Amino acid sequence: MSYQVGLDLGSAGTTVATAWGVTAVGRRWHTPAGEIAEILDDLTARCGEAPSRVALTHPLSWPHEHLEQLRHDLIDVGRADVLFVPAPHAAAIAFDDNVPMPEHSTIAVFDFGATAAEITLLRKQGVFLVAGRPERVDIGGFDLDDLVVEHVTAKVRVHGPELVRSCVEAKELLGSYPEVRVPVLAGNEVREVRLSRLEFEAIIRPSVELAVDALERAAVQCGPDVVLLVGGSARIPLVANEISARLRLPVVRAPDGAAAMGALLEAERLEPAPSAAPVAHPPVPREKTQAGQRIPATPFIAAAFVALIVVGGWAAHEVMNRPEVETTSVQLAPPGTAVLPHI
Repeated sequence: MSYQVGLDLGSAGTTVATAWGVTAVGRRWHTPAGEIAEILDDLTARCGEAPSRVALTHPLSWPHEHLEQLRHDLIDVGRADVLFVPAPHAAAIAFDDNVPMPEHSTIAVFDFGATAAEITLLRKQGVFLVAGRPERVDIGGFDLDDLVVEHVTAKVRVHGPELVRSCVEAKELLGSYPEVRVPVLAGNEVREVRLSRLEFEAIIRPSVELAVDALERAAVQCGPDVVLLVGGSARIPLVANEISARLRLPVVRAPDGAAAMGALLEAERLEPAPSAAPVAHPPVPREKTQAGQRIPATPFIAAAFVALIVVGGWAAHEVMNRPEVETTSVQLAPPGTAVLPHI
């Protein structure tokens, strides 16, 4: 059974995409090559054979020397056949697979991850090509975590690893809840600090505006038709709201694992499923008329063309009547106040 794999290396873990679905794997190795080798060994053990092709995403900003070093490291662990795919291209490929984009249209991939915000404009011309100069701002989710920790610490005058973990979890919950109560251990007493979404957005707004400024600079070079949000920090509602208000463009939040899924699609495209072996039929002698003349072949040729037209029309009808994939997400009403577990 031949199968392909798409991998997306993140700051906290790796996302694995196969034909059976998308899975997030926690970081187990400090080196990317070791991480990839262990993931592929696990897949080989479960499936009974190694994948026929592996595609791996990488930041577009990585220099050539970095990619070559990673390629050599993969060769050293026995993985010489890994295909490299830029992460923004992989995200755009996955989006285009769900919602086919017109030729010559442009998509802005806004990747707001853990360590930086990277903006890449891609134009569809058969494949996705970089349009304009990519932008990068060294502000990411880790920086937003620090801002929340500083804000809560200033209120309670307490700092510790438990408080940091609670603040990070609170930041993630505030994307869905209007308020979070953060437990704080002060001496032998457990206190709570209320953190509302409005308060949280006021804390992080300057950082988010710097990231959106970079998107505006990129958009001036080549006006995009849509903005695709990628990365954990892109889940924060303020990010999409700020982009919509300033650029007046449709904003779409990519599903989790979009880059890994795009890498998988690229791996499958480069290794199409084998077709059935052609069957050769010997020619049938033509019958003769009573006068000894062969029957003209024109009626048979015409019948063959009619059959081809009928089959082609049916296939086109099936393709045109496939249900379109709905990509508009449904935002549920906030269920209330989230309460983090007490220490």
